[in-house]
Amino acid sequence: MIELYKLQWSHYVEKVRWALDFKKLDWRGIDVVAFTKKEIRHFDCAQTFPLIRDTRTGVTMSDSSPIIRYLDETYPRHALLPADPVEREAAWQWMLRLDSTLGLHARRLGYTQIIMECPTILAQLFMPDVCGGLFARRGWRALAAPVLGTLLTLRFRFHRNREDGVYEALEAQLLPIAAQLERDGFLVGGRFSAADITLASLLRPLRIVPHFVQHPRLQSLFAWQERLFREHGREAAFPYEAMVRAKRERSRRWRARVSWMHAGRVVASAADGVADRQVAQNDIHPNSRWMLLFGLPAYLKLRWFSGVARERYMSVVSVVG
Repeated sequence: MIELYKLQWSHYVEKVRWALDFKKLDWRGIDVVAFTKKEIRHFDCAQTFPLIRDTRTGVTMSDSSPIIRYLDETYPRHALLPADPVEREAAWQWMLRLDSTLGLHARRLGYTQIIMECPTILAQLFMPDVCGGLFARRGWRALAAPVLGTLLTLRFRFHRNREDGVYEALEAQLLPIAAQLERDGFLVGGRFSAADITLASLLRPLRIVPHFVQHPRLQSLFAWQERLFREHGREAAFPYEAMVRAKRERSRRWRARVSWMHAGRVVASAADGVADRQVAQNDIHPNSRWMLLFGLPAYLKLRWFSGVARERYMSVVSVVG
């Protein structure tokens, strides 16, 4: 039995869930309260998500790609990494590269979209059971949103998306990937692998980011993702996706136009020029009480003056319907 400690909405957790299901392993999920992480404090490994404990071997580990490699090596049936050494290394490098670029940027822009459009969702994600679920109730969610939004903004630098070129770097990375998938169907070796699970899972937060989900040259990429979701029985939409869509349908508005993206700025792909990786990178910045106090302007800047303009909402049926 594999015990998976998880945040239900995490795209990195989805990678591991998908791998466990594909390999037909017995597992059970243990939801973790993101605000306290009390369920995983007793483990010696890094306190990050996803985290597994294999009750058969006694192994405990975190980080989605090493977990998948461990599962494939320990339970080789229904392999997710190619048997050919060259293709196996290629798949592994794809996983680490996507973890370190797409996964981080998609998380950053997905949270940015939630904060800009409906920040009260944050309390439902991070504090569903805190104080008996008080902060997840209507009315109280609005009080928790600025605190959670400020913490997340500082932790992941959402307020510096423009300065850091996140939209540009992600677009530059995804365009050649979309072209490759149109040609080959899969990332490595012409067959489904852990690299494809990684890409399809880590794309999920971008399904609520209009700049990408409406991008005419990325439609084939999201169609490829949807096809894999259907073929492998994955959720068509996570709860936060449905909540964002419901808010847009009520207001008939969304934050869609990235004002500076048509200024001719060119950014190399985040994967260009990167040597083979040994571990995935992360982008978490430490917070403190003083940072929270002085960080509120960063949250307000993101909320109201991000440079992503409001437009009339147009439902993207092919992606969320």
